[in-house]
Order: sequence, then C-alpha cells, then structure tokens
Amino acid sequence: MRTMKVCETFCSIAGESSWQGLTATFVRFAGCDVACSWCDTEYARSEEGTEVGVEDILSICRAQGGPRVVLTGGEPLLQQDLPELCLRLCDEGYLVQVETSGTRLVDQLDKRVLKVVDIKPPSAEAARGFHWGNLDLLGPEDEIKFLVADRRDYDWALKIIDKCSLQGKHKILFSPVAGRLKPSELAEWMIRDRLPYRLQLQLHKVIWPGESRGR
Repeated sequence: MRTMKVCETFCSIAGESSWQGLTATFVRFAGCDVACSWCDTEYARSEEGTEVGVEDILSICRAQGGPRVVLTGGEPLLQQDLPELCLRLCDEGYLVQVETSGTRLVDQLDKRVLKVVDIKPPSAEAARGFHWGNLDLLGPEDEIKFLVADRRDYDWALKIIDKCSLQGKHKILFSPVAGRLKPSELAEWMIRDRLPYRLQLQLHKVIWPGESRGR
C-alpha cells in the first residue's frame, strides 16, 4: 500500500482564502521543492514526514468532525495519492481545498476541489516556476493568490493579471509577505489603483501572533 508523507494534522480557523475565518481540518503534507526565500512553513519543507495511508487520513478527518478539509504543505501535489484522497473526501461529502504553489498541473484533482494556487513573484526566488497550463484548468470559483513583498512584486502581479486576462475569470487575492511589506502599504496601492481584488491577511497570525500555524 502506498502512503503519503504528512507533516501534521490539526483543526483550526482557516487563515486565508475565501474560507478565512471558518473552522477546518488541516492536513499538512511534508516536502516542497519550490524553496521560496520567505517561506513561513519551513518545517514542512523536508520530506521527513509520517507515512500515512489514504484510509488513515480519512479516519483523521472523520474524527476531527466538521465539513471542511484543507490539504496544504509543503507542496501537496508531491503526494501521488492526493487525487485519490480528494476523490474519497469529496465522495464522503467534505468540502475540500488544496493549497498549491502551482508548479505542477492540477489536472488530476477532482473538479469539486477548491484550488488555491499561488503565482510566486520575483522576490520569492522560487526554485521551480509556475506551470502556466494551470490557468486553463482553474474554474471561476478557484483562487489565485499573489504574495507581495515589495512594489516590484505588486507591479509584476498586475502585469501577469493583464497579460493572462485573469480579471473576472478567477478569484484573485493579494497578500503581503509577513515582515516584508506592511499591510497598510499594500492596501494603499490597491485603493489608489481601485483594484477589484481581495486583500487578505493571514488571520491565524493575527489571532495567535508568533505561532507558526493556528491551533
């Protein structure tokens, strides 16, 4: 039986995306090869996770209770059985969200899954580039997130949105990189430019400052 490498599981408040503020079961997978310069979950970058099967993860979600499950990382798409897990969760009636760097195609994920996809800006110095084929696979309810560390990132994101004609096709989120850009500064840029996108902060860091995740 194949297994998936899990870093941690827990129930908390969703800190980001359209689920922000809602309780959810989190399954954080181990391993990531994107290596962002400002990664805030470095403890999940190593592949030294606990070997867990799909059935075990389903049991964990059942035990936690609640209708929402967030599959995150690390990079969850490194796990070969992620599509099967998503299918099984959806079939059991769970609302499922996958948070991904977008460096791998999401084409194998069940269409019922809410996909939250990062497009890494220049400041991330990412080791792997975004897979632009993902833009053809996302639906109107899926979300594209731009983390912004400085003005260069912000201007770059606007160019990507324009070049790829993303406005109106997907939900778009702008988020400041913690410790690199003041939320008020990003808000001022967005107000000045009258952007029709959502500014989001990492709510779990507001509720539990200094903690690496919610609890």
